[in-house]
Amino acid sequence: MMSRRPTIALLECSKSYWTLIGQCTQCGHCKKACESLTAADMTLGEIARALLEAERASTTPEELAANIGANPALVQAVRGCFLCTSCKNTCFAHNDVCDLIHAARVDFQRLGLIPRECWSSVLVDQEWDIFTAYRAVHGIYYQDLTRHRAWGEGPDGIPAATDCEVAFFPGCSLASYGPELTREIFATVEELGGKTTLIDSCCGSSLKSAGFYDRAEALCDRIAEEIRSSGARELVCVCPGCANAMRAALERNGLGHVEVIGLAAFLTAHGFTPKRELPDGPIFMSKSCSDRDGSCLEETCGLLGFEGQPPTIFNGCCGAGGAVSAFQPERQAAQADSKLSFAPDGSTVVTMCPTCTYTYAFRMMESPRAIANKHYAELLFESSFDWDTVFSNLNGMWYGEYGAWLAQVLG
Repeated sequence: MMSRRPTIALLECSKSYWTLIGQCTQCGHCKKACESLTAADMTLGEIARALLEAERASTTPEELAANIGANPALVQAVRGCFLCTSCKNTCFAHNDVCDLIHAARVDFQRLGLIPRECWSSVLVDQEWDIFTAYRAVHGIYYQDLTRHRAWGEGPDGIPAATDCEVAFFPGCSLASYGPELTREIFATVEELGGKTTLIDSCCGSSLKSAGFYDRAEALCDRIAEEIRSSGARELVCVCPGCANAMRAALERNGLGHVEVIGLAAFLTAHGFTPKRELPDGPIFMSKSCSDRDGSCLEETCGLLGFEGQPPTIFNGCCGAGGAVSAFQPERQAAQADSKLSFAPDGSTVVTMCPTCTYTYAFRMMESPRAIANKHYAELLFESSFDWDTVFSNLNGMWYGEYGAWLAQVLG
């Protein structure tokens, strides 16, 4: 049995761990459903218990960090989690792995157990991160579309708009790596829904993965205030993860009247007809981890016209979830390979989340195969991602005139 808790808690999230211990039945189903938990040989409840046991054996934060670090199974379970919820789907008590791992990573971050190089380029609540730096280096700007912000000075300046009807949230990957596609979608949303403004921010998922949960929520709160000031009563999101984060932030900030809607559902409601024919060959839909109830997938399939002959659907993380690539990069590659293995030569894999699209494109650059990789928006609009150019740009920006500056602001 665990000994008595110390007077001063060394773990910031100890309450969450105690709650999960009380809910976990130790049935072991989660351990069998998750590769990382299998490798660690730990259930969700055992993760919480191990954290609390390490706290009880420690008198200082430094000692606690050493005790946790000396437990490789615990480190594996916390840092090796894709946040894909495969374990939750098997849990009779419906324990939420995301709540547990986000809490554990908050404590890992405070204790210095997540190295700086794992998160220094994805601090998306600051001026410079990998996405804003990419856009600055390669001349990708959206001032003319971010109408809720004032820009320019003097008689030629444009004041901040407060009469927008729709706010469009493309997400960091789409806004950075698909500027033409972003602009085409924006124009369509405005044509169908009325005066639109662009929310060119990140939802903060990378902050949560790195253990900066409060900063991620604060970022979404600031975005919620931007939406409030714009007057928009509808928020159109491309990625289901962005939709989840912003739906919670809007509720938190008294903006529950703002409807959060996925792009496919918005387009369907306004009678949009896809501008492309479906690609030849089999189509495999890759369900996003953040699309918990499958609604984004269902809405997208409906818009693409799959009702009579539904495509093959596969689940599980693409490999990008939970920033596992910063801890075990080989597992990201293996996870992407595992999902792509379902698609035979000549088929098209269609993703719900632009980060999934990026992850598959990167893996297919490393290990080419005879399949196509598309985000669902690429089947709806004329513009597409050019991943060869994106990866060349990403690599090249670290050299020449920008290299030293990037090392300074992202190092």
